[in-house]
Amino acid sequence: MLSFLKFYCNTSQPKQLRLWGVASLDAAKARGKGLYTAKRLRAWTRTFIVDRENLPFNLYGTWSTSMLQTGELAQDIFAHLQSLGPYIRAMDIVDFLDTPGIREQYSLTKTISLTTAQRWMHLMDYRWTKTPTGQYVDGHEREDVVEYRQETFLPTMEDT
Repeated sequence: MLSFLKFYCNTSQPKQLRLWGVASLDAAKARGKGLYTAKRLRAWTRTFIVDRENLPFNLYGTWSTSMLQTGELAQDIFAHLQSLGPYIRAMDIVDFLDTPGIREQYSLTKTISLTTAQRWMHLMDYRWTKTPTGQYVDGHEREDVVEYRQETFLPTMEDT
């Protein structure tokens, strides 16, 4: 609306370019839009002139909020994944959300895709890694090692 009004009120342009319809179309074209947006600009501006508190509301970003942001769903998924043990996969989330109890609780009509489940796992700070092989583990506190040390090794060292 601001660009439209600037085009309309620009006194450096000839009068024929400062017409209401031409100015709205110029403002719409400047935003990469067409005739429909020019009509909407004129309607919004007329409404704003009548009531200075009535500004158009931008819906951008309001329709794409994740279900994970509701809180309870993320906690339920996290608890389910923890109950599965150390080895989990994205398909576990898809299967979990496809159960009748969860569908009813969260009013789901269909389950999520595997790609969405992978994104959700990433948002929940899960990472895909391979288990390291050949890793050294110091077992000096294991029960059998402690027993050998106390009953065999140390008495033998004491005798020598």
